[in-house]
Amino acid sequence: MYQFIYHIIFFLLNPQYFYNIDQKNDLKIEFNKAFSEKKYQKSIKIFEKINEISRIIDPELNFDAAHAYFYTGDTLNARIKYETAKNLPDALPSSQALNQLGIISLMAKDSTKALDYFKQSLKINPELNAARYNYELISKLFKPKTNNQNSPTQETQNQEVIASEEKEQEFSEYKSKNISKEKALQLLDDLKNSELKISTNTKNSKKNIEKDW
Repeated sequence: MYQFIYHIIFFLLNPQYFYNIDQKNDLKIEFNKAFSEKKYQKSIKIFEKINEISRIIDPELNFDAAHAYFYTGDTLNARIKYETAKNLPDALPSSQALNQLGIISLMAKDSTKALDYFKQSLKINPELNAARYNYELISKLFKPKTNNQNSPTQETQNQEVIASEEKEQEFSEYKSKNISKEKALQLLDDLKNSELKISTNTKNSKKNIEKDW
């Protein structure tokens, strides 16, 4: 009871609180307008103003801000916002956030983590075609090196994962909404020139990767 009265008194003595609510609502309208017009830099500036006047950010607003950061190339802040959005109770934005985290991991040349994010996305929302396409494509682009002379013990050790040259043409046709053709081609070049290692075992390597979710 006393706590309730305290809050009433606090609000009455702090008109700035109500002003901030009105200001936040106005800024949200500005943000949504800028975002819908694909003015992502402007969206980010407005979002940062909202952060300054309010500690509580609407999940939908935070999710759109993640997209804005991503589209401007700020993958660090985009990752932070997507990490928050992936825990949303709604399956659609949660799975989309995981798919975006997979793309960011792929851009950072971490195909292992990317596949894991795509897999998580599909577990939450099997109908998300973007995540399914990304998962299947990257699964085909990477395959473990095999050596018939290796002993069973050696086969359980870390294996190098290399880009599959045969899939280069398929990757050049990558049409994900979140990666432009130029980024996709650059990504392929980076992946071909870097060696990525993952820890895998013989049992897991024999599974049908397209059904591993």
